[in-house]
Amino acid sequence: MIDQMQDKLSDLRETATNRFGDEPNERNVGIGKTENLLAYAAAIGATLVARNALQAGWRTTLDRDPPKNPASSEVDWKDALLWGAVSGALVGIVRIASRRASSSAYNRYLSKKR
Repeated sequence: MIDQMQDKLSDLRETATNRFGDEPNERNVGIGKTENLLAYAAAIGATLVARNALQAGWRTTLDRDPPKNPASSEVDWKDALLWGAVSGALVGIVRIASRRASSSAYNRYLSKKR
């Protein structure tokens, strides 16, 4: 019975590999686990900094706190849409830039090490 389960698991893994490739959607081909982890950590840190800067900028510019929950009925549509558009765009740009910069730095580190 255990042999049958192991065979089924093996078949399932092979089917998944054939269907989806070794990497998820083959998006991260050539990126090692260390580089990916470093890029992920850099993106999280940069996102936190960007969000805090954006909140401070909102407070300075509009003289009020940004909406904590833009989906709330207590938040004006204008504020909800403005916050969603600006924060979404800024956070997206910062994540991409930080991941690319950290990957580039990691690759430079590896090339100097060799």
